[in-house]
Amino acid sequence: MSFFKKLFGGNSDENENYDEENYNEISDEDEPFIKPYDFYIEADDRHNAEKTFEANSPQSVDILKKLEEMDLAFDIVNHFGIRRKLKKLYSDLAFEIDEYVSYEGGRSADSSDTEEIDDIEYEIYVCISKKDDNSPFEIKLSITADQE
Repeated sequence: MSFFKKLFGGNSDENENYDEENYNEISDEDEPFIKPYDFYIEADDRHNAEKTFEANSPQSVDILKKLEEMDLAFDIVNHFGIRRKLKKLYSDLAFEIDEYVSYEGGRSADSSDTEEIDDIEYEIYVCISKKDDNSPFEIKLSITADQE
């Protein structure tokens, strides 16, 4: 029988928490909850993307859903400033283009804004256009990084 079993009793569950060689108590607090691994995460370099789509009414488009469908890094798609500015740009342009009585000869409205994330300046660009009265609206959304 080992020293600790004699000292603390032979069948106690507490004896399982002792290291007999070093005579030290092994605490569950000493072990990390998540064991570290030797791996590296590469930076997500998807900073630029463009999406063009058609819609019958620009008011019916969920522009944030279209942003999420773009091939951009997670941090860019979910950045509050990008989402807020895109939504504002788009709603202003959708209201402006809906004001036309006729679209013969083609009409378009476009605008852009910038947002900085981690010292990178991103340009948010939206263009809504319509060729004539019978064609659908064409919407172009673009996010581009100005990395110098």
